[in-house]
Amino acid sequence: MAPTPPATLADFKTRFNRDFKYGDGLDQVQDNDIQNAMSDAVPLFNPSLFSTADGKTAFLFAAAHFLVTNVQTAGGLETKTTGQGFNNAPEEILSSKSVGGVNMGIVEPPDIIKRSPALYQFWTTGYGRRYIGMLVPRLVGPFGAVMGRAEADTGAGITPSVPFAEFT
Repeated sequence: MAPTPPATLADFKTRFNRDFKYGDGLDQVQDNDIQNAMSDAVPLFNPSLFSTADGKTAFLFAAAHFLVTNVQTAGGLETKTTGQGFNNAPEEILSSKSVGGVNMGIVEPPDIIKRSPALYQFWTTGYGRRYIGMLVPRLVGPFGAVMGRAEADTGAGITPSVPFAEFT
């Protein structure tokens, strides 16, 4: 059974009431577009990293990211379907560009983002960056290794079936 999204269609429309034009036309964001975006966000969202309220907000930003990328991939919001389908090719993320004496560059994502394909895809939209901003601080922190046996020593002379590993 698939996980249940921590937000509803109504939550999405309430949170992003000024961001998108909703309706049934091809030039509007349809309910099905939002449901698809939420379905895309579910596998990349870990609710155990957030409180309920923060998790709902983070999930909505992840879903908004997927809404934008899904609609862009389909050719945008047009009154007529563009039929990009198999002809759609992703654009590379611009890192620098020069034309004559004019140079343009972008801020590189942090290394933790560059090293993770799951996170890097969120760098392409403002909604994705908001999601990253909420997520990344919860992914880093102190950690350490603990040495010990793989099975408890019961004191009855039972040797663990997994050999003890010693790290130096």
